[in-house]
Amino acid sequence: MSLSSYMTTSSRPDELIARIYEVAADPGRLLELRSVLERMSDDELNSHGDPWLAFHFERAEAILPDDVEFSGVRAEYAAPGSFTLGPFLDVIEVSSPETLLREGEPLPDWIWLPHRDRQDKALLKAVFSGAHAHGILQMFTHPEAVRPTPHFARRAADASHLIVQEIPIRWEKQSATAFARDFSLTQAEQALLHEIIERSDLRQLAAERGTSLGTVRNQLKRLLAKLEIGSQGELIALYGGYRDVCSLYAVAEETEQSEDEARCVQIDHLQVQVHFYGPKNGAPVLYFHPLFGGPFLPDSMVRCCHEKGIRLIVPWRPYCGRDADEGKGIEMVRGFVERAAQILEQLAITDAAVLTASGGTPFALAFAQRFPERCTQLVIAGPTVPISTSAELRMLGLGHRLPLQLARLLPAAMRMYVRAVLGKLAKGLDGPYLEHFFADSAPDRAFIAVAKNRDFLSKSMRAIFDQGPRCGMEELMLNASDWSELAVGVDCPVTILTGTQDRLAPPEMVHSFATRHGFTIAPPQPDAGSFLIFQHPGAVMEMLGGFITRQRSN
Repeated sequence: MSLSSYMTTSSRPDELIARIYEVAADPGRLLELRSVLERMSDDELNSHGDPWLAFHFERAEAILPDDVEFSGVRAEYAAPGSFTLGPFLDVIEVSSPETLLREGEPLPDWIWLPHRDRQDKALLKAVFSGAHAHGILQMFTHPEAVRPTPHFARRAADASHLIVQEIPIRWEKQSATAFARDFSLTQAEQALLHEIIERSDLRQLAAERGTSLGTVRNQLKRLLAKLEIGSQGELIALYGGYRDVCSLYAVAEETEQSEDEARCVQIDHLQVQVHFYGPKNGAPVLYFHPLFGGPFLPDSMVRCCHEKGIRLIVPWRPYCGRDADEGKGIEMVRGFVERAAQILEQLAITDAAVLTASGGTPFALAFAQRFPERCTQLVIAGPTVPISTSAELRMLGLGHRLPLQLARLLPAAMRMYVRAVLGKLAKGLDGPYLEHFFADSAPDRAFIAVAKNRDFLSKSMRAIFDQGPRCGMEELMLNASDWSELAVGVDCPVTILTGTQDRLAPPEMVHSFATRHGFTIAPPQPDAGSFLIFQHPGAVMEMLGGFITRQRSN
């Protein structure tokens, strides 16, 4: 079939091909093709049936630069910070030269909330004229931001310009709960506070509650009176100050328990980094880490290690933080578990329990299969499962399904996808990417909405991708394949914990996988998704600790 006849038979491939070369100029735009890819069937995408899509992606990939630079964090899409405006809301000066705002130009359209742009522009002009002393409004900090950020506007002392300052405050569940307790807020008042901090969108809150905007505004007035403050801006400042105090106490409490030892272990020609968490004399547990989170743990999980007397041993997976050739697919997995066993030998550990999550699942099963004498127990806290059919692929959440679909059918497009993601990380856009990726799971969205969790994931991803995109590419290729042979003949007890809203491994897929191989499925964890190991570390460590205690007593 000729290219011209192919392009006239389907508008979707036509649209996709037309935009592929735009992606070559800006890999970040590949993520904009999700809507097109989602509508296309496997037959339309299948490069074996027709080579044209594969050809175009391969050519586009060939003209991309080899590496993604990570040195300029938030270089292009830096948050505006503070800026000054003239009487016509034209930008006079910006605090950072890296911002997208341009001096001498009007504020860009992307900065405004779509249904509030007129109101917010009028508010800024009222502050500039002196009709209002100050104003609080929500603005987006870059074109791809999912949530707006509160900004404080005031008139300069000489009244010559307007100063707008970003207030980077986010809702954080623990401090918000304490705030509600200490200020005796009702559930309705907590919901109102949450809306003010996250979006300041009283109209949407009214719609969600099925009430009028006037009713919500009256509730806000009553809340301000209850807290003895006079404005929405003071409410944001009060919550922000309270949250900072809570954070200081939390850091003080966690400092003693956040011990994290790291070292490099020489295995053949490779230097493998290994992290250790928990008491040095604790029961050894070998942890095959996921890609999200990497070999790092949040403080809550470190505390659980200390409480349960568990010593986590965490070797960095292939291509994470190093660029040596470590193979691909099942060959890569089996090569790595050989190195993991050598690490235990160097540590003089004869056997250990094994813990894993998400993309670490095939590695953990391969270790248990290859070294039954070393593996006493395997706990999988939120698994991935092998994909054997297109029907199984369609059961996954959209954010996970599309990259795997590309990995199966258009590997060049998948490699461009990974580069696009790394480009977002380099620009500091990991938050919006994660929110899109986990859009199908409410608990996962809630997890990444917490600032310290986003920071944890961001730092982890930057570390493991430090040597380039190979780890992400090989992870997708492995997860898109049928690696079920790694689960055959595993003799040690295997227990799978799942979250009720895990869209990376839906319950029906996990049940089928576990039944085939004789694995035990624990009761699903409520309010948990793909980040189960971080959302419910106590339940995970309780299971490991209980088994270790029984083993020692026997």
